[in-house]
Amino acid sequence: MPALAPSYTVSADFAQNLLWSAQAEGLEVATWLQLLGSEHARDARVPLSMLADIWTSLRTQDPDPLLGLRLGRHFRLGRWGMVEFFLLNARTLGEALQQAAGYWRLVVDSDKQVALAPVSNGWRLTLSPSSHPLSLAHEVDLTYAVQFMRAMLGQAPEGLAIGLATPAPAPDIQAAYRAHFGCPVAFGQACHWLDIPPHLVAHALPNAHPLILQTVRAQADLQLTMLKRPASVSGSVTQLVELGASSLERAASQLGLSARSLQRRLQQEGVSFASLKDEALRRRAQKLLQEPRLSLKEVAYFLGYEERGFHQACVRWFGAAPGLWRERWLTSGHERCAASTAP
Repeated sequence: MPALAPSYTVSADFAQNLLWSAQAEGLEVATWLQLLGSEHARDARVPLSMLADIWTSLRTQDPDPLLGLRLGRHFRLGRWGMVEFFLLNARTLGEALQQAAGYWRLVVDSDKQVALAPVSNGWRLTLSPSSHPLSLAHEVDLTYAVQFMRAMLGQAPEGLAIGLATPAPAPDIQAAYRAHFGCPVAFGQACHWLDIPPHLVAHALPNAHPLILQTVRAQADLQLTMLKRPASVSGSVTQLVELGASSLERAASQLGLSARSLQRRLQQEGVSFASLKDEALRRRAQKLLQEPRLSLKEVAYFLGYEERGFHQACVRWFGAAPGLWRERWLTSGHERCAASTAP
């Protein structure tokens, strides 16, 4: 059986926000919004190929070389999901950017590398490679980074410098880039980069919250684990289910297979989509129930259940109602209780 090709994905929220930005620029995106709406669920991801197709559509409608900058202006704080918690709750600007770079795959899972490293004049945030048609997306990323720093500092950040992998455009376009970013911009670079001076790297952020940052990091680590691509079909399906694929048809689409082909390949591995989905939900339920700050109603909501259906599922999974299982886990020893519910 041939190995599955890499199925890179992008956060559905990110793709939707790109479409909203394009809509604000007067571009026609109604069909894309409808298509994304049919795919969209909490914490859902969609194929990266869809994002590439969206960018191709936008570029076809508007070949303006400044399109990436225009769209980037519409990206505001609150639109980048979990990665933004790292930005808003870190102690310093440098820590925020370092965390965001480390967890960027939660926004766009691809071969694009995002890194932050010290250089002679401060720190450099690099975005590479810059492959068509997603190179414009890097300009959105850089625009957002500068906007974030401006919002956190309460003023335009001083001492920045930007490099773009795109060839040098006409002088008037270069001037527009410099005006947009408010700093020097170099073209024809090996990758996109943003240089940040030491005084900005060390700048303390007003909303720093180490406890929230620690909590979010634990959840982010779990999501990164889910994005690893196992060789088996059943392993890939399990991860897609945990990332929001709620039906056989949707999982098949994200793997580039027909529903019938996916069903046949799962049967060859001795499993079914229903059993993989049920096991993924069981594991997630166990983790959520171990968090006493979440109400049982919230746990049911996160899992996509009505309260009654969640109650029945817990009795089937654990032999106990959700409230009783949580009480036992909290009072009878976490490890012993968790082990008793292992399949």
